[in-house]
Amino acid sequence: MDKNTAKDIIVEVLQKSLAGQLDPSSNINPKNIADAIAVRVNFEKTFQDSKNDNFIGTLVDYVNGKWIETDDELNNLTEDEKLLKNFIRGKITAYEEILEVIKSL
Repeated sequence: MDKNTAKDIIVEVLQKSLAGQLDPSSNINPKNIADAIAVRVNFEKTFQDSKNDNFIGTLVDYVNGKWIETDDELNNLTEDEKLLKNFIRGKITAYEEILEVIKSL
């Protein structure tokens, strides 16, 4: 449903439900209320788009968590563990690259 159609429906519902209940001198405007609702709700997204956004958000959160864990692991290593440090730095670089790909979707 496009945003203008959604606003029109909200305005119509508000006008019908508030008919006779408001003081004529009040400044309540159903169109302003519909505009405010439309700002908070994205009417142009399909269910699949919303589902994809949730999936990508979950993926980003997961990779960020792994990145933080790996960075903590790197910081806890001693100077003698250079080979392991290089391996962990490689993992961190991979997480950065994965996040860039996910964010570009």
